Amino acid sequence: MKKSRMRTLALTAILAGTVSIGGIMAYFTDGDTATNTFTVGKISLDLQEPSWVPPTNITPGQEIAKDPQIKNDGNNEEFVFLKVTVPYANVVTANEDGTRGRIADTELFSYDVKDGWTELLAKKEIDSSLKTVTHLYAYTGDTTDSMKALAVNSSTPSLFDWVRFANIVEDQNLETTTQNIVIEAYGIQTQNIKDEKGNLDGDNDDGKTLPLDVWKVIENQNPSLQSPVTEDINTDIKTN
Repeated sequence: MKKSRMRTLALTAILAGTVSIGGIMAYFTDGDTATNTFTVGKISLDLQEPSWVPPTNITPGQEIAKDPQIKNDGNNEEFVFLKVTVPYANVVTANEDGTRGRIADTELFSYDVKDGWTELLAKKEIDSSLKTVTHLYAYTGDTTDSMKALAVNSSTPSLFDWVRFANIVEDQNLETTTQNIVIEAYGIQTQNIKDEKGNLDGDNDDGKTLPLDVWKVIENQNPSLQSPVTEDINTDIKTN
C-alpha cells in the first residue's frame, strides 16, 4: 500500500514538473523601427538697396543712387524676380541740345539694367488710372532664356545702380509733387517646379526653368500677389 502511494506521489511530481517546464518555455522574437528624419527647407529673401539715400527736391536730369538687389537668406536655393513700378506723365521733355521735344507719355525715371537680369516684356503692365508702368525682371545670369539659381546666403547683382529723373520742361504741374518708385521682390524654390511627371523618378531638376513659365507658377500659386517683399524700398521723391 505504501509503495503504491509512493508511485502515485512520484508520478504526480513528474507530471507537476512537466507542467512547470512547459510554463516557462520561451520563443526568440525580435523587432525593429526605422525613423527617417526630413528637415523641411525654407524659401526666404531680403530686398536690399545698400546705396539708397532718400533725396529731396530733385531736378530734371538728376541721377540718384539706387541699387535694388536680392539676398537669399533662406535654407534653399531659389529663382528670383524683381518688379519695378515707375510713374509716367504726359509731358514735354528737353532734347540733348536743349530744344523742346514733343509732348508724350513719358516714364519719369529711367535706368540701365545690368547684366544678369532679363526683362520679361510680355509682363509689362500700364495702369492708366494710377499713371504707372510696371516692369518685371528675372534673374537669369549669363543667359536670357533660363532662370539662374540664387544660392543660400548669396546675393544677385543689383538690377541697376542709378535712376535718372526725366529731363522735363518746367511748368507742367510736376513741381513740388511726390513721385514713387516701387520695387517688389519674389522668390520660388528651384526644384520640382510643376514638372507634371506621372511617375516618381527621383529627378528633382526636371521642373520649369524658362522665366515666363516660372513666373506663371508664382502667379497661379498667388494670383493676387499680395505678399511681395517691398520693405524699406518705397521711394518718395519730390520734384522741384
